[in-house]
Amino acid sequence: MAVKLSERRMALDKYLRAIVKKRCGSENVYYQPPANLRMKYPCICYERPKIRNRDADDRVYWQTFHYTVTVIDTKPDSEMTAAMGELAKASHDRQFISDNLYHDVFSVWY
Repeated sequence: MAVKLSERRMALDKYLRAIVKKRCGSENVYYQPPANLRMKYPCICYERPKIRNRDADDRVYWQTFHYTVTVIDTKPDSEMTAAMGELAKASHDRQFISDNLYHDVFSVWY
């Protein structure tokens, strides 16, 4: 039986909060933040853009959830970026700068 979506997301959330807390002492982690939310930096924000299903016998027997995780920091070489790179099934997609903040975007199957 597959683990519930909320349980998987909460496990990922816990991991991300530990990364931010180690870096800056706070837990600035945001899941699918609304546009009007004022985030505190450094932080990690993430969203779930897709789900991959594995089918057999006309049923879904396994699901893998894809998350886009963005590390946002004032430092170009953030410790949070290095920690995200150590997560299994995470790959670095790109880096960009916006409003003098460095954004490192990761794809994570969790």
